[in-house]
Amino acid sequence: MVEVLYVIAAILALLFIADKLNRARVDRLRGRGIYPPSGQETEADVERLVMMGRKIDAIKVYRAIHGVGLKEAKEAVDKLTQRLDVGRSRD
Repeated sequence: MVEVLYVIAAILALLFIADKLNRARVDRLRGRGIYPPSGQETEADVERLVMMGRKIDAIKVYRAIHGVGLKEAKEAVDKLTQRLDVGRSRD
C-alpha cells in the first residue's frame, strides 16, 4: 500500500513539474510577443501562429478561444493550415 502512495506522489510531482515548465515556456513566448496575453487571444493570433509554423501553439490558442477539445481544435487548425497553404512548396 505504501508503494502505491509513493507512485501516486511521484506522478503528481511529475505533473506539477511539467505544468511549471509549460507555464514558464508560455511566459517566455509571451515576453517575446509570440504568444498572446492570457484572456486576449483572437482568431488573428491563431492565424499568425499557423503562419509562423507554430501549429501546436495555434491549437492551444484555438482551444482557449473556443473552449473545445483537442481533436476539434486540431481539425480546425489543420483546415486553416490548408486554407492558408502553409508548409507547401511553392513551385
